[in-house]
Amino acid sequence: MAKVMVLYYSSYGHVEALADAVAEGARAAGATVDVERVPETAPEEVATAAYFKLDQHAPVVTVAELANYDAIVVGTPTRFGGTVRLMGKAAAE
Repeated sequence: MAKVMVLYYSSYGHVEALADAVAEGARAAGATVDVERVPETAPEEVATAAYFKLDQHAPVVTVAELANYDAIVVGTPTRFGGTVRLMGKAAAE
């Protein structure tokens, strides 16, 4: 059985919902799935003022965990045609 991580970043909860749907599909196909997220780096007062969804259910990923998976599915919003900076930072680590 494949072990899959669904790793995402979501400011407003839209990509969080997509990550949950991807995880559900992978589980239906027989995979063991963990959903994790990259940490929010915006100051709390900025995130609150921008109405970020700060109560996301997924734990924050650690780099050490990544090697424990057969597959990693990445979900990220786009900014000007690319991934958000946080995803690039997580990939570089």
